[in-house]
Amino acid sequence: MTTLTQLEWRTMADDHRYLIRDMAIGDTTISETVLHANQSTKGHAHPWPEVYLCNAGEGTLYLDHDGGQPLVPGSRYVIAGGVHHRVATATGVTFTCVFEGPRR
Repeated sequence: MTTLTQLEWRTMADDHRYLIRDMAIGDTTISETVLHANQSTKGHAHPWPEVYLCNAGEGTLYLDHDGGQPLVPGSRYVIAGGVHHRVATATGVTFTCVFEGPRR
C-alpha cells in the first residue's frame, strides 16, 4: 500500500493567483489548488467528470451560470463532464480535485 505522503507532487503553477500541485496514481490525477485571497481560477469545461473537495478557507464554486455553491472545509462536489466551472475567493481557499487521466 502507498500513502499520499509517499507520492511525489509536481508543481503545475505557482503565481500571484494560485499554487497548483498534481500527483498521479495510475490513471487518476489528484490536484491540490491553493487559491490566494481576492483571486479566481480561469474557469474551464472538459468532457470528463471531476470531484472537488474543500480542505481549508472559503470560496465559491461556480457551475455553468449558477449563482455559485459554497466551498467550505468538508464540502464536496461532483462536477459532470461538460459543465463549465471556476472557483473564486475573497479570503483564500484550498481545495483538492480528483479526475481520470493526466492534466490536459
